[in-house]
Amino acid sequence: MKKVLSTVAALGLVACIATGASALELKVKGTYAVDGFYMDNSAGAAATNGNGGKGLQLASNPGDDKTSSDAWLQHMFNIEAEMVVNDKISMMSRVRLIDWGTVWGAQDDTDVNNGHNMSIERLWLVYKSPIGLFDVGRRPAGAWGLSFVDYATAGDRIMWRSGKLFGENFSTYAFYQKLVENEAYLGNADDLDSDYYEAAVELKGGWGKATLGYALKLDNTSHLHDTPPDVIFQVDKDFGVTEIAVPAFFGFENTVHRIKGVGQFKIGSNMGFDTEFDYLFGDKDFSNAAKADQDISQVAAIGDFYANIDALTGHAMYFHTSGDDNTKDTDLENYYGTGADFEPLYILTGVFGNILNSYQTSAPGSFGDAAKKAGT
Repeated sequence: MKKVLSTVAALGLVACIATGASALELKVKGTYAVDGFYMDNSAGAAATNGNGGKGLQLASNPGDDKTSSDAWLQHMFNIEAEMVVNDKISMMSRVRLIDWGTVWGAQDDTDVNNGHNMSIERLWLVYKSPIGLFDVGRRPAGAWGLSFVDYATAGDRIMWRSGKLFGENFSTYAFYQKLVENEAYLGNADDLDSDYYEAAVELKGGWGKATLGYALKLDNTSHLHDTPPDVIFQVDKDFGVTEIAVPAFFGFENTVHRIKGVGQFKIGSNMGFDTEFDYLFGDKDFSNAAKADQDISQVAAIGDFYANIDALTGHAMYFHTSGDDNTKDTDLENYYGTGADFEPLYILTGVFGNILNSYQTSAPGSFGDAAKKAGT
């Protein structure tokens, strides 16, 4: 009987706490900081790579490949929260979501694998200034315009948005995004990261809206990985010698310009026309003169006329992504697929078919690679 009474009393206590929690008060304060660093001809502050963990090594010889210049951004975020359940119970916490030294474009310490238990998908600061909105941190990225060639992700950005600065019908934005950071804290690395810059303008009215943008991507992540051609390794197998020729890998830098636009136009009260294009051009510049540079020319475009009849919407659509019918020349023309949410045909272009869609994987040799190279 005592056990029964104890159980009833415990349930009553839980009920009292739960009743108070329905009107709980949450008090939160925290700190978010983003700092930029630049080191001119030095070996890195935590030089565990190539310097045996000796810390900052200033250059005695600026020409030494172990003392290249280094620039990066890193951030930190922690919060202190008090959850007031009722006048007798409070819950206090201090959580460091992003530890100091977390580098933009190299967020390994927030990986849920390898013993880590914190994953930061998006976290950014918004400042409403007199000249527009400033976003700093890991904010929504990727999705732009229609779902044709875009998929939603998150990116480390410094972004400015004009909002209504220029009136109700005209707006613009510009941002810098760190895609890959490989040189932070590395004494023997220089300019091995990937950066992305974009700016766009938008005009809207009773007729719909139209946007035009320009972007520049500088990808230098592979430019220091040259190996001499025809490297030969000898392997001792069953007391014999086997020679294996390893094909040469030539380091390169990618410079890609991007011009893209989207239009969503209204036709009467129940019809419209949506269109989008994305044109990428630039060059793949190999650091070894023995390898010919390659020109980048990739394009995707769509036109979609639709009409609404009660609950039914009909579409007449045409879309195209460029392929590459000659892989032996110096042109890179393959656009490589559609966006993750572009599924007008469901089977052919859905994420499960993975034939035209590049969200699952866009690597050469993957399932559907032949279809992607052929264009649509």
